[in-house]
Amino acid sequence: MCLSTVYMNSGNEEKEIMKDVARIEAEGKGFWLINLFGEREFIEGSIQTVDLMDEHFVMLRKGKPN
Repeated sequence: MCLSTVYMNSGNEEKEIMKDVARIEAEGKGFWLINLFGEREFIEGSIQTVDLMDEHFVMLRKGKPN
């Protein structure tokens, strides 16, 4: 099973948003994160990096430069 941890990049720091993410769904200006237990959290932003080797996913906060 491939689960990920999602982080928010705020420029000089990565903040952990959710562990054990099993599904990510795009909607409008952000993404629904859904973990192994069915808990859901909406994060507004755009994808910066998806790293499947390290099993984590990083998002870039809305309004920050790429």
